Amino acid sequence: MRRVAALALGAMLAAAACSGDAGGPVPTPTKPGALPASLTTVTVTDFRFQPRSLQVPVGTRVTWTFRGQAEHQVAGNFNGAEVASGVMRTGNFEHEFTEPGTFSYRCGVHGDAMSGLVTVR
Repeated sequence: MRRVAALALGAMLAAAACSGDAGGPVPTPTKPGALPASLTTVTVTDFRFQPRSLQVPVGTRVTWTFRGQAEHQVAGNFNGAEVASGVMRTGNFEHEFTEPGTFSYRCGVHGDAMSGLVTVR
């Protein structure tokens, strides 16, 4: 019985090792046959965006990760449209940049004193 259990455990571990799961999320293509978009994270902590500016290629999906005690909001004009996250303390907000340009954003709660910049090439 122990031998059968050991073989079953070994088979499960081998299957997990071959699955390609490195423990993190796997980006999915935006359309069939497309490559996954690049993913970049900006941390939103109390009264700053870190990093404050990014330079990314077209097709990059930027994720703002909210952490800290104060509420914040990402707000800006991205790709010709006004975009705003909800006001939050924790959680994530994402936006995919589909056109080149320089896009400034700010905290919708704290205004221009808390701002950032995404340059898309």
